[in-house]
Amino acid sequence: MPRGHETKFTEATNRTLIDHKMMGLGYVPCHPALDAGVDTVYYRETDGDIRAVQQKSRVGIWKKYIRRNIWIAFPEGKLWYMYPHDELVEHCEADPGASRMGSGLLLAVFLPLAGGYFLSFLYRSINAMIAPYLVADFGLSASELGLVTAVYFLGFGLFQLPLGVLLDRFGPARVQSTLLAVAAAGAMLFSVGETYGVLILGRGLIGMGVAGALMSSFTAFALWFPSRHLPLVNGCFMGFGGLGALAAAKPVEWALGLTDWRGLFFVLSVATVIVAILVRLCLPRTETAGGPFGFRDQFRDFAKIYRDPLFRRVAPLAITSIATGLSVQGLWVGTWLRDVAGLQPGAIATHLSLVAIGLTVGPVLSGLAAAAARWAGLSLLSLLGAMATVFMVLQALIILEWISISHLLWAGFGLFINAMALSYAILSQAFPRSLAGRVNTNLNMLMIGTAFASQYLVGWVIGLWPPSPDGGYAAQGYQAGFGLLLGAQFVAFLWFLVARRDTVAGIEPTH
Repeated sequence: MPRGHETKFTEATNRTLIDHKMMGLGYVPCHPALDAGVDTVYYRETDGDIRAVQQKSRVGIWKKYIRRNIWIAFPEGKLWYMYPHDELVEHCEADPGASRMGSGLLLAVFLPLAGGYFLSFLYRSINAMIAPYLVADFGLSASELGLVTAVYFLGFGLFQLPLGVLLDRFGPARVQSTLLAVAAAGAMLFSVGETYGVLILGRGLIGMGVAGALMSSFTAFALWFPSRHLPLVNGCFMGFGGLGALAAAKPVEWALGLTDWRGLFFVLSVATVIVAILVRLCLPRTETAGGPFGFRDQFRDFAKIYRDPLFRRVAPLAITSIATGLSVQGLWVGTWLRDVAGLQPGAIATHLSLVAIGLTVGPVLSGLAAAAARWAGLSLLSLLGAMATVFMVLQALIILEWISISHLLWAGFGLFINAMALSYAILSQAFPRSLAGRVNTNLNMLMIGTAFASQYLVGWVIGLWPPSPDGGYAAQGYQAGFGLLLGAQFVAFLWFLVARRDTVAGIEPTH
């Protein structure tokens, strides 16, 4: 720990005793009515020195205190110290030993949170494999199958709005562990459900329970890892989502050979409880992001975000593209491979694995492409438009039933789902730091809501055609359903091109 500016107290164990020690040094204590990150303000009339102090049980650095001129009082052995918080931050960044604070927390922070994100993608994708069993056991129509799968996105999307406020107030450890417990309850309910309504309720609770897997983790990483390591940490973390989708393919096929879908969800429920406990116990105690920010502030900034020309230009294309990818990948790709391509479960699992691999490497390739575009002096918006074009071409070939290269088409489909996430980075760069998080939250909420509607809509459209004698769905239904999603993307793409003249050139090559 750094030396030179600290104030030492002997046998000071609480605020009252610290007050007495500071009064002995000539300070007058004032205890604010509202905490706002400050326990006590000390004023010394002789030299006008003012110290805003937050008492802690341990030494640490907290993101919310940066650049607020706050002192931290904390114990070390039998002594208490008072030290400027920002100087602690500088020390930890400069001292290699202190910066091991991030790497030393790898097992305690990264892996439990990555486990939750892995499960979120596994839950999101698993219905593509178990759909035939759900249809057989409950006699579901295509629209009912679409709804029972899509309600995951409804629960997920609706919880995005309060998520940011809850993270600010309670911190990632408590929020994520509680939400995972909700997901575990939903999975257990899904495993024992005997009616269609219970399945919907269970699936909705699962979606709500994994809604914080990404944002809770990013919040935790920002609090506990050195900023210079965040790009690597975030990139590795995103890969766990792809691994979750990968686990929903061949491993699920193998598991279904040992148990039925009910037993599988029972095991997933237990695994989710274990991860929730690990998150709660392993993540270090931390202060919340704090501050006065609440729901009123969130709603007030909505208009500011939606009025922005760049957001209005990029958001429709990003929302329709990613929502299409998530809704199809999470369910309809599996039934398409069965009903249109005529594949058996083993081959279907292989195709789903290729989609999952695309999901895993998509963010990496997107990042490399963005770096290459910057080096070449190209606009990130132009890169996004090119990616959207390729994504639409792949979907058109799937609709035209190019079955002979279906493995390549679906692998590319998975690749460009996450590649289109470049839109998050584009919008984050274009807005002030104070709004960047809410921009992403709003985009995520709209995208997830659209994914819910898209997944259900495809099922409803497919249901307009009578099923085949073996219980499969008509190829014309898939063409119509997928065609509607492609049409929405094409309209958004045209708007993306037309709105160019109204877009501030803020993120053109200079970014």
